[in-house]
Amino acid sequence: MKRLEAALAVLLAAVLATSAAAQVPTQDAVIGSGVARTLGTDTTFDFEIDAHSGPSGENPSGQVTFRFRTDGSIFFSGPVTCLAVNGNFASLNVNTAQFQGVGLEVTDSPSGDLIRGIPTGTSCSPLGSAVSFEVISGDVVVTDATPLPTSKNQCKNGGWRAYGVFKNQGDCVSFVATAGENPPG
Repeated sequence: MKRLEAALAVLLAAVLATSAAAQVPTQDAVIGSGVARTLGTDTTFDFEIDAHSGPSGENPSGQVTFRFRTDGSIFFSGPVTCLAVNGNFASLNVNTAQFQGVGLEVTDSPSGDLIRGIPTGTSCSPLGSAVSFEVISGDVVVTDATPLPTSKNQCKNGGWRAYGVFKNQGDCVSFVATAGENPPG
């Protein structure tokens, strides 16, 4: 019986350690789908957002599509060209055939997600006036990852653990010394 308890304890410790490490996001992201309604109207859209970038906005990728619910035709769709995340708020730009660039602001909130959009050209800056869409079904999740270290001092004294991607302090220091050329192990 003691062997079984010991084995279960080891297994539980391994699962908890893996779960804790897996919970540290390494990329900024906006992921979601559902139905959104333009505030003040009955116009509804099916939407899908899948946007990712490094924790400082580098290498943005992904796709955004908004379709009219009435007939399924595309309102706008295209690849993500920039992504900036701060807490539960994200700004992104989508390169579309319909409007050239569409800027989106996404707020992930327990009281209801909100998406604001406006044709922008190619900017990833906050929007002035925009069309607001309330998410009436589905969900949007905004993930704000901790930027990776830029100095060796950030790796020292256990600092490497905060990033959730390094094996040890040396792995972290190597990443910084090579300006990210040597990826986390």
